[in-house]
Amino acid sequence: MARAKAALSRGALALVAAAALLGHARALSAGFVFDDRGAILENRVVQGDLDVGALLGSDFWGRPPGEGPGTWRPLVVLSFWLNKHITGGFHETNLVLHAATSVVLALALARHTGRTLFAVVAAMVFGVLGVSTEAVVGLVGRADVMAAGFAWLAWFVAGPADEPAKPRSTLWAALAFAGALASKESAIVYPLFLFLADRLLSPPGRAPRILSTRYGSLVAAAVLVIALRTVAFAPPLDAVSRDLQANPLLAEGWGPRIWTSMRLFALALGKIVLPVGLSADYSYAAILPEHSPFALPVLLGALALVGLVVLSIRLRRREPLLALAAVMVLVPWIVASQLPFVLPTIFAERLLYLPAAGFALGIARLGEWMLERTPGTLASPAASAGKGKKRAAQKRPKADPAHVRSFVLVLAPVMLGNLALAWSRAADWANDKTLFASAIEVVPRSARAHHNYGSALLNEGKSAASIASFERAAEILPTWSEPHAQLGVAMLDTGRAREAEEHFRKAVELDPDSTKAVFNLSVFLARQGRLEEARANLAPFVERHPNRAREAALLRQIEGDLRSPQRP
Repeated sequence: MARAKAALSRGALALVAAAALLGHARALSAGFVFDDRGAILENRVVQGDLDVGALLGSDFWGRPPGEGPGTWRPLVVLSFWLNKHITGGFHETNLVLHAATSVVLALALARHTGRTLFAVVAAMVFGVLGVSTEAVVGLVGRADVMAAGFAWLAWFVAGPADEPAKPRSTLWAALAFAGALASKESAIVYPLFLFLADRLLSPPGRAPRILSTRYGSLVAAAVLVIALRTVAFAPPLDAVSRDLQANPLLAEGWGPRIWTSMRLFALALGKIVLPVGLSADYSYAAILPEHSPFALPVLLGALALVGLVVLSIRLRRREPLLALAAVMVLVPWIVASQLPFVLPTIFAERLLYLPAAGFALGIARLGEWMLERTPGTLASPAASAGKGKKRAAQKRPKADPAHVRSFVLVLAPVMLGNLALAWSRAADWANDKTLFASAIEVVPRSARAHHNYGSALLNEGKSAASIASFERAAEILPTWSEPHAQLGVAMLDTGRAREAEEHFRKAVELDPDSTKAVFNLSVFLARQGRLEEARANLAPFVERHPNRAREAALLRQIEGDLRSPQRP
C-alpha cells in the first residue's frame, strides 16, 4: 500500500546507533577466536601487501581455488586488510558496521513504510538482539553484517516502488546490491525480498512488473559479480568445498534434507526469539539428519514455516508490516535452509543475522499498536497531505498513558533481555577455551567443540589435559583425521612417542589431503632422522597441492638434508 513520506531525525538515528553499540559493546574485549585465525591471522592476502589480483583470486581464507573452502568475499577481506595495515580496530570495526547496518535498516523502513516510530523501534530491537552476537563479536561474522548493510542500503536507495523511478537511484541500488554479493553469497536472495516487499507495500496494481528496470538492474549486477568471481577465482559452486564433519547432510538425499530443514527452521526461530543456549558450533554430531517427517522438531518447524507463509499472505492488506516481518524472516532463510544447496555448515547463528530482523519488525509493529492503537495499513501520501501544509505540520497526538505503559511492557523485556543475553554471551568469545567450553555445555555431541577445546588446552601447554578432549572428538566422529593429528602432538609432548606416531599415521590414513595430518607426521619423522619416510609421506601431498608453501618448504629442507654430505 502507499505510504506517507517520513524522515528520521538525527536524534532518532543516534538512538538506533546507540542501542546497537551498547547492545554489543562487549565485542571490544573479544579475542581472535575460532575461524578468525584462518580468515585473518593466517590469511596471506590480509597479512601481505595489498594485491588486487590475490584479493580477487583467493577465497575468504586467502587460498586459491581448490585449496580452501572456496567462499569468495573480497570486500570483507579488503576490510580486514585495512584493519591490519591502516586503521586497526578489528572488533571496533565490526561493532561500528553493526551500528551502521541498524541505522540503514531504520532509514529503509521509514522510507518504505512512512512509519517513523515503527522504523526506529524495529532498528533498535534489531541492534540489541542476542542471537546476533556471533555475527558481531566473531570477526568472520563481518560478512553477514556487511551483506545485510549493503542489501538494506540498496533497498533504501531504490525507494518505494510506486514512486517514479530515477535512473541514478536504480544504478546506486544495483551497486549496493553488488557490494552485498561481494560481501557474502547469501545476499543473492535480495531481489526476491525486494519483489515481495514491493507487493506488500505498494497500492494494489501499482507494484512494478517483474521485467521492470527496478529488478533487471539487480539481475545485471548479480551477473557481473558472478562473472567477476568466475574469471578471477572460480564458478560459484565449483570451488566450494564441504565435508561430512561440518555438514552431515552431504551424505543424504532429498527426504532427510527436507525434514532436517524443517527442524533447523524451528531451531532458528527458537534462537532468534529466546537467544539462550548459544553455541559457536553445531557440526557432527550436534545436529544429525532427520529421517522421519513425524519427528516432533520436524513437525514444529513445518508448522512454523507454513504459519509464516500463510501470515504473509493473509495479512498483506490488513497488516502489511507484519507480512513484511514474515517475509524478512523467510527470504533470507532460503539460503540457510539447506534446500537449494547443501552449505559448508549445517547450522550457524551468524546465518540468522538477517532473518532476525523479521522478529525485530514484528516486535516493533506490536509495540507501535500498543502505543497508538493505529491500524497496520499504510497511510496514503495524498491522505496525509489532504489538508495542506497546516495538517502536515501537526504534531503527533499525545499518547494515552495506559498505551505508553503497554508499549513499555512490550518493548522493555525484549530490549533489556536481549541486551543482557548479548553481554553475557559476548564474554564467551574472550578466547577459544571459553568459547568451546560453553559450546560443549550446549552441544556435548559436537566433535569439533571437543576438538577445539582440546586445541585451546594444547596451545596453553596443557598437553596432558587436552588428550581427553581429542579422544572424545575421535570417539564421536571416528573418520575425522584432525583429532588424531592433534592427539599425536599431545602424546609427543607427554613423552608417548610410539602412541604419537600411531595417531599421526592414523590421521594421514583417514585424510591424505589434510595439511595438518601430513605436516605433523612429516615433522615427527624428520626429527627422528627418518628422512626417507618423511619425504615419502610429504612428496605426494606437495605434488597434489603445489600452492602449499609451508609443506613445499619442508620438503625442500628434507631433500636438502638427504643430499647433505654430513648425513650419517
